[in-house]
Amino acid sequence: MPDPSRLIAVVEPIVEQAGAELVDLEVAGSHGRPVVRAYVDTVEGITLDECARLSRLLESELERSGEVPERYVLEVSSPGIDRPLTRRAHYERFVGHRIDVRLYTKREGRKKYVGTLERVENGERGFRIVVRDGQEQWTFAEDEIARARLHVEW
Repeated sequence: MPDPSRLIAVVEPIVEQAGAELVDLEVAGSHGRPVVRAYVDTVEGITLDECARLSRLLESELERSGEVPERYVLEVSSPGIDRPLTRRAHYERFVGHRIDVRLYTKREGRKKYVGTLERVENGERGFRIVVRDGQEQWTFAEDEIARARLHVEW
C-alpha cells in the first residue's frame, strides 16, 4: 500500500499551486489496486470541474513519482459539508462553528463530543481545542483527537 505521508508530499504542492487546499488524503482498497482519495477545497468551495482538473494534474505526477503502483484508483473530491478538521489551521478557520469530535480513548465514559469550537490554544503536545456545549466545556489535546468534523444538523 502506498504511504499516505509520502503521497501528501507529492500531492500537496500541486494542489496548492493550483489554488486549492489539500484537506485530507487517505489510502484504501487492496495492495493490488489501492484507492487514493484526495479531499480538496478552496475558500469559495470546489466545483466538479476543478476536481477533474486537479485529478488530471495529480494523476500524472503520482505516476511519475513512483509512489503508487501501476494499477490504482485516484479519487479527487470535495471534503463535503461535514468537512474533516485535520490541521491546526482548519480548527482556527472554524472557531465559532459546531463540530463533532471523536477521541481515541474514552473520557467521562464517552468518546464522542459535539459543541461549538471556542478557541485553539498552544498545548504541551502541539495544540489543543476548547469546545463548549451549553454549560459544559471540554479541552482536547491534538493527540487525543481521533477525528473531528464540522457538525451537520440533519
